Amino acid sequence: MSSSALAQDQIEWSGFGSIAAGMTTGSDDQLFGYDNDLDFNPGSLFALQAKANLSDKLSVTTQIMSRGSEDFDLGVEWAYLQYQLTDSASINVGKLRLPFYMYSDYLDVGYSYHWLRTPQSVYRVPFDNYTGVSFQHNAFVGDFTFNTQVVAGNMQDDINVIGGETAEAELNNLIGFNTSAIYSNLTMRVAYYQTNDANISTDTLTTDINGQEVNIGDFLDSLTLAGLEGVANELDASEDKGTFAGVGVMYDNFDWFVGAEYTELELENSYVPKQRSAYLTAGKRFDSWALHATYGKTDDKVMSPERFTVPDPQLQAFVNQAANIVVTETAYTSIGVNFNIAPSAVLKFDVTHADDKLTDESDVLASAAVQFVF
Repeated sequence: MSSSALAQDQIEWSGFGSIAAGMTTGSDDQLFGYDNDLDFNPGSLFALQAKANLSDKLSVTTQIMSRGSEDFDLGVEWAYLQYQLTDSASINVGKLRLPFYMYSDYLDVGYSYHWLRTPQSVYRVPFDNYTGVSFQHNAFVGDFTFNTQVVAGNMQDDINVIGGETAEAELNNLIGFNTSAIYSNLTMRVAYYQTNDANISTDTLTTDINGQEVNIGDFLDSLTLAGLEGVANELDASEDKGTFAGVGVMYDNFDWFVGAEYTELELENSYVPKQRSAYLTAGKRFDSWALHATYGKTDDKVMSPERFTVPDPQLQAFVNQAANIVVTETAYTSIGVNFNIAPSAVLKFDVTHADDKLTDESDVLASAAVQFVF
């Protein structure tokens, strides 16, 4: 009993959450999981994190989370061991967050950034975590502080791909790095990751092609049976090389701030296009409240029809559409205001307009949230 009580005293508890509500302004509008009925689920979440020091250098951290978008089912987001090699270097092993973006480490902690939600123009890779190892190192060079992280591991999970449908995805031999340089109020960041074995199952994916509901897996099989195995392999996301690259910058002098990120995601030889994403954000703080605006854009590269040439004109039309089913070209504009209602809680309001350039449709979402840490 004494040992158990001592271990309990050594556990550091913390947590965060977001109670969010939103609705679109049009009867046919849908954006970020919301429609024209007031909904509290898509943006609400609660998380609890525990850290236990096993020795002066070794610790274990786990984080469980309940998301409204997943019916508040509990799931393990993080679970890893950390060994402190030196004062400036550490190594983590277990289930970790993939550090694609500037705010990846705080992706779910809405209290830590000025948006109500991170810009969906950029923060749209459909998976966040991986199982593996990461090495972190901090260094001071003149007036600069450098933080470098190197990761390696695998990812296997169900992801949202087309219209909310899920597919089994697997990334093997994932490696990469990110480096941040901090000088006074300026932060600059670069990141690059790659895998030589990326797989996305098409067995459960369906889409509308020329007015017909088509299963992507069955469609690829039909191409193979028709003697077009080469075209099927070009479209199939199986054992392909995937790369992610990103750059970001943020200037924040605690009075006003301006920042931007640009990313490119590519899964070679597949129906997934090169995804090009960017945003620009700026804001001003006033005592206990802040005002900010963000413009974001997705500009995916449309597949060239010549890449998938088939002899039958009708089949060619199907192939061309299948090659571009996940292409998006959308501009997002949002305006938000935040109010500090407690030392560790903030009330946020946001209005976002999305303009889909491919379908010539637009949606407007109004949302509010209380985001907090404890």
